[in-house]
Formats: sequence, C-alpha cells, structure tokens
Amino acid sequence: MFIDSIIIGIVGSLLLGGSFKGFVNIKLKHPWLITVSFLIQFGSIYFFKDHLLAAVILSNIGLLLFCLVNYKNSGFTYMVIGIVLNLIVMLANRGRMPVDAEAAKILSPEDFPALLAGEYGKHIAISDHSHLNILGDIIFLQSPYPRPIIISIGDILLSIGVILFMYKVMVKNKKKSEEVAVNGA
Repeated sequence: MFIDSIIIGIVGSLLLGGSFKGFVNIKLKHPWLITVSFLIQFGSIYFFKDHLLAAVILSNIGLLLFCLVNYKNSGFTYMVIGIVLNLIVMLANRGRMPVDAEAAKILSPEDFPALLAGEYGKHIAISDHSHLNILGDIIFLQSPYPRPIIISIGDILLSIGVILFMYKVMVKNKKKSEEVAVNGA
C-alpha cells in the first residue's frame, strides 16, 4: 500500500498542477531508516521467520524514528498514527497482521492454505485466536481501485500522510516558488 500511496500522491499532485521540481528541495532527515526498516521486515518474512516479532518491532521503530525526526513535514502526523495502529495490532498477534480470510481467499486463492496454516508471511487469518481484528487488514479494495488489495485502518492513515506529503512537495512548494519568482522579479 505504501507504493500505491506514493503513486496516488504523485498522480494527484500532477493533476492539481504540481511538479517534480519540488523533490529537489526536500530536506528529510535520515531517509536511510526507511530502507533499513523495510529490509529488516522483508528479510524476516523470507529468511528469518523465527524472528518475525523482533523484526516487526525493529522495522516499525525505524519507521517511527524517521517520521518523528521529520515530524514538521506535512502528513507525518498521519503516518505516525498509521504506523502505531499497525504496530499495536501486530504486537497483539506476535508480529502478524490479522487479515479477513474471505477477502484473502478471493485475492489470493493459491496462498489461502498457507494463510490458514499461519505460514503466510506476516499475516494470519482473523479468527477467535487473533486480537484487535478491527485494526487488521479488513478493508478489501476492488474495482475501480487499480488492483485488489486488503488494507487496515493504519494503512489508510499512513497513506493519507504520504499523499499529503507528496501534495506539499509537488503542489504547495511549486506555488511558493512561483510566488517568490513573481514577487522577487
């Protein structure tokens, strides 16, 4: 969903008159934290399955640190809230995100047996044994959304934050640059 948010933010900003020029002046502190966080989490899913909970904690701490040191930027408050909500539900489920089983069966029938067996990446099927299911992946987006996907409330808030940040960078910063150019001339 993170990549989707970036694409939506870019396309929406371009449609609103934005420009890629705003990316030249981005001043984000410690962007490497994003890369390290994703590498930790994906590495644990595929290579270190026994350390999933520790990886989820470390990767989310890395993302939170990135957001907190860049907190003054537009959208980062939403990102923090989204990350925290996703982390809470995953902590309650030993590093796994509960997912609506019916939606998962429609989305990926070939992976459904692994999901039910608790062997599908960082996801588990919602059941009587999963916790805080309301914060899990329970929102099934289908057509007209470009691709079917199951997301959580935390994912939505994180996405809102990313989209707001893209808008600020691409549209608002462009307008400020144009105002400076007009007033300074």
